[in-house]
Amino acid sequence: NDCRYNLKETTILNYSKRIRNHIKPELGTYQVRRISRERLQKFLQKKHDDGYSKNTLSTLRGILSKSMDHAVEIGLISNSPANKLKIPRCEMTSVPTRSEPHCYLTAEMMSRIFERFPEGSSSYIPLMIAYRCGLRIGEVYGLTWRDLDLQNRKLTVSRQIQWKQIPRSKEEKLRENGSKCAEAGFWYFSSPKCGSVRTVDMDSQLTELLVRERNRQLGAAAYFGGRYKRYYEDPGKRIIEKQTEREADFICRRENGEYINLRTMQYTTQIIHDQLHLPEFDFHSLRHTHATMLVESGAPLKYVQLRLGHKKIDVTMNIYQHLTDALREQGNSVIETMY
Repeated sequence: NDCRYNLKETTILNYSKRIRNHIKPELGTYQVRRISRERLQKFLQKKHDDGYSKNTLSTLRGILSKSMDHAVEIGLISNSPANKLKIPRCEMTSVPTRSEPHCYLTAEMMSRIFERFPEGSSSYIPLMIAYRCGLRIGEVYGLTWRDLDLQNRKLTVSRQIQWKQIPRSKEEKLRENGSKCAEAGFWYFSSPKCGSVRTVDMDSQLTELLVRERNRQLGAAAYFGGRYKRYYEDPGKRIIEKQTEREADFICRRENGEYINLRTMQYTTQIIHDQLHLPEFDFHSLRHTHATMLVESGAPLKYVQLRLGHKKIDVTMNIYQHLTDALREQGNSVIETMY
């Protein structure tokens, strides 16, 4: 409850998942005043030995630290046992990490992907924006036309789109629409990850593509008239079809105006895995590839950080841990001339 005043709902859901899957099974039977620093340090060490990533360990340590600080504030304990907990060095474990690195997509791979999903398909524009701008999936599908300045070739990332699930009984769902599915929900806008609001320059080819798409949508809207699907944003930032003062004029939409949401990328990814035989592909690999290509081409690291919206530059440095041939050649060239 204390977190609800300061954290986004998605962060709270992430914390809840970590507590449910990791902290409660290991520490849930202890009384708060019986938990020692040694016990918490052993907990982190065990998760490290099980192969969990540094990011997971850091999140778990943060939850424990904040929880114990809160316990001190409300008088359950006098001192926090979570002070100065250390994250084990992940490179020292013999167990492989559970987190899989995002792959680098070569030009040949991208050519095959765009051949399978050409211009006019529902996946082409989202794939192209991620590949050429390095946006996250929620940022891509949250874009509206007012976020674009096509004349000056600029794209502003000010939010992302997310899904809010609302649990409902089977009887309630069946009564409303004949489905036996026990859950429902809605799409809504939230701030981008880590508050990474930014303006991204677009290249000429992407700009020309989006100009064509804009003209196509305007023509379709005129053709369908009142039957063209339109979406709006309510005061709670939910996406609804009832008209309000703020229209959500999505870039990703079908001919009749229907919003193409990010769940369609699950099908696209499956096709890429099975038909194109690229099992390592995921949408975030497009962002990883974009950043690596920028570095290969000599873009300053600070520029890459700001373009991707990373809060810290070390995050940017970690996304191209592997050396591509181009980076290796650059490094070898420097070695030959630096002395």
